[in-house]
Amino acid sequence: MPFLAGFDTRWPDVAAYLSALTGDLDEARRLDRLAEYLAPEVISHEALGALVEPEVLGADLAARAAALSGARLLPEERLWQATAQNAFVAAERCHVTARHDGAGLYGPPSRARVQFTQMTERHCVAGQLHEQWVLRDEAAILRQIGVDMLEGARWRLAAAPRETYPPRYTARGNDSPWGAALTDLLERVMNGELAVMAQEYDPAAELFLPGAETGCGPREAETFWLGLRAAFPSARFEVDHALGAEDPLSPPRACLRWSLSGTHDGHGAFGAPTGAPVHILGMTQVEFGPDGLRREWTIYDVPGVWAQILRATGTA
Repeated sequence: MPFLAGFDTRWPDVAAYLSALTGDLDEARRLDRLAEYLAPEVISHEALGALVEPEVLGADLAARAAALSGARLLPEERLWQATAQNAFVAAERCHVTARHDGAGLYGPPSRARVQFTQMTERHCVAGQLHEQWVLRDEAAILRQIGVDMLEGARWRLAAAPRETYPPRYTARGNDSPWGAALTDLLERVMNGELAVMAQEYDPAAELFLPGAETGCGPREAETFWLGLRAAFPSARFEVDHALGAEDPLSPPRACLRWSLSGTHDGHGAFGAPTGAPVHILGMTQVEFGPDGLRREWTIYDVPGVWAQILRATGTA
C-alpha cells in the first residue's frame, strides 16, 4: 500500500520518495526519467524567475551537471505535511558537494571543489513534483571558485531571462507552534524589534548564513538581519509558508519560506541605495533548545539580488 494515494509502492514513505527524486535527477542525472518525476505543468521558482515544464527543468539540470560534476546531495533536514490524500509539501536542506570542472553557469572551469547549502520546498501530487522553490548558496559557490560577486551577478543577467509566475500552491503550512514561533520572531525582527533577538536566541546560537558565513549568538544574528533590512527599509517582508515539527530524538524545528519585495532605498548589505526594485526569495530553518533558538540556517541568493540591482541601474 502506498504511503499516499498515487505514489508508487516502491517508496515506503516521503523520505524515500524525495531521496529517489534527488538521487535520480540531481545526482545520477537521469534526465530520461523527467516524465516520471515531473508533472507536465511543473514549475520551479528560483531567485530570478521560474522554470516551467519538464523540458526546461531538464535543460537547467543538464547545465548545472555540466558545470558542477559529481554532485552529492546529503540531506540534513526534512519536514513534511500531507496536503491531501494524494499530496504533500516538504521543506528540505541538503549539504551539496561537487567539483567545478565544466564551463557554463559559473564561467570557465576552476577545478575547485565546492560545498554549499541547498534548500527546497516541494509540493508533490500523485507521485509527481508539481511545484518547487529552490535556493542554493550561490554566494558560497562564487567565493569558492574565486569569482567576484558582481561578476557572478553579470553572468546571471547574461543568461536567458526568466519570467515570474504566481504560486499555484498557496497554503500557508501547518499549525505547529514552532512554525508559528519562528514566524512571529522574524516578523518582529523585520518590523524593527531587534531587541527580541536577545530574548529569543540561545546566547551560543549557531548561525549558518549566505556565503557560507557562520556566526554565534544573538548579536551576530542581529547584524545579519539588520544589514538585510537596512538595505530595503520600505520593502514588504512576508512569511509565505511555515512548517514546524517536534519528533522523537529530534529538537523542535521550523522551516520558513519568506519574501522581501520593494526598493533598494537604504544603506545596508548592498551598499548605497540605488532605487532598484528587488524581490528576494528566502528560506530560514531553525532548531530550538531549552535556552531558545539554538541553530539557524538562512539562505537567499546574494548574487541574484545584485543582478536585480545591476539590471535596474543599467550598470551590468
